[in-house]
Amino acid sequence: MASVSNAYLHSVLTFLNEQGIFSKEMKYDITQLTSERIAMQTYVDLLNFGAEITKLSLFGFELGKRIQARDYGVLGYLVESCENLAQAIDVLMRFDALVADIGQTQLSATDTFAHLDWQPLTTDCKQMVLRNTTAWVATVRKILGETLSPHQVSFSFALTTQEIEQLKEWFNCEVVTNTNENRISFDKTLLALPFTSENKAMFLALVKLSETELSQSKLTQSELSQTIRNSNIKQQVATLLNATSNLQGCDQKRIAEALFMSARTLQRKLKAEQASFSDMLEAERKSRIDKLLKHNTIAQTAYELGFVEQSSFTHACKKWFGITPLAYQKSLSGLANKMAK
Repeated sequence: MASVSNAYLHSVLTFLNEQGIFSKEMKYDITQLTSERIAMQTYVDLLNFGAEITKLSLFGFELGKRIQARDYGVLGYLVESCENLAQAIDVLMRFDALVADIGQTQLSATDTFAHLDWQPLTTDCKQMVLRNTTAWVATVRKILGETLSPHQVSFSFALTTQEIEQLKEWFNCEVVTNTNENRISFDKTLLALPFTSENKAMFLALVKLSETELSQSKLTQSELSQTIRNSNIKQQVATLLNATSNLQGCDQKRIAEALFMSARTLQRKLKAEQASFSDMLEAERKSRIDKLLKHNTIAQTAYELGFVEQSSFTHACKKWFGITPLAYQKSLSGLANKMAK
């Protein structure tokens, strides 16, 4: 059955809450949204409800602009660790069903342009297509640069002149409606443009996680339960922490969402493996500090390691090495000078 991961609905519900709309105002059983997978029609109903109650005819577009890697679960980390856009699109087509098994993606190319088409599994698709299309462009912009623009965006449904103008302003390209496909067309050379977060070893590790997740989705409930009990959650958490380009905002809830479970469940599973998220995050921070301090300021290093306050970074550094970040940075510089002689 066509369905969406529960994690994929996070930004929808968050956006509705920001607009002052809560579960008691929903027109259907909100308890449906607590299961691991949500039926596609429930997802479509929620999007259409959001458009109606907020009076935003481009509700899906507004959601897409706010997309975060966590909304894609493991797939979000996987895309961020790709070498280039071509590889990102490839993993998207291979593993999109992990978060949203509601359509088919296809990539084609001419001498000049590449075309990414998405065919939904329902005809009631305006808000769903708007969200997907906008989210794809927003995600790539976060990786390759906010000024990146497609050559043309096409939709299979009708839009008003005002809606088209609003979309054209954000996409910064021509927007065409009533076409045979939902398509993003862009300069073919962008396929080879390297991502700044290139991490080949981590990419391979995340592919393995995604393949495992995809295979589990085909198991019976009893088989899945046994697989989950036997899985090494500690290793999966370590993989995801290491895959994150910087640790700002990388908390237990974020990692749990990437593994399609609650923060409490993750905590329980880690405890069963004699581990804790806080200890693992601290170990990951400590493993990065030398490289970061050699090439960054103390303030930037604190940010990259996920510390909200620089004082917290100072406290951690004293705990690890018995000295301040500045003193440790100087010791690294002195060691490098000695090795160079």
